[in-house]
Amino acid sequence: MDEKPGQIECGVHGLQDETFVCQHIVGSLRTRQAVGFHWPASPPQRRPDAWCSKCEAQQVEAGGEWTEEVLASVGLKVLCGGCYDDTAKGIWQATRDAA
Repeated sequence: MDEKPGQIECGVHGLQDETFVCQHIVGSLRTRQAVGFHWPASPPQRRPDAWCSKCEAQQVEAGGEWTEEVLASVGLKVLCGGCYDDTAKGIWQATRDAA
């Protein structure tokens, strides 16, 4: 299939909308350990950019700003919409539901 702007080809989910998450959330896909899952309060998109609890704490410590230093730690990565929903967000949700 041909990718369109804003889409990505995933080996598991096929052609999907692209999403953006921090490198720590991507790492949780390998470890299966929840790292937190934060997103903007009123996102305009279905799958808003997401970041882990470590990145959230750094952003709060920086006065609520996404400074260059905080963004360097975030290490923004692209995930397909299926990986975002089923895997990355799912790891966080399963841990949250178990508590």
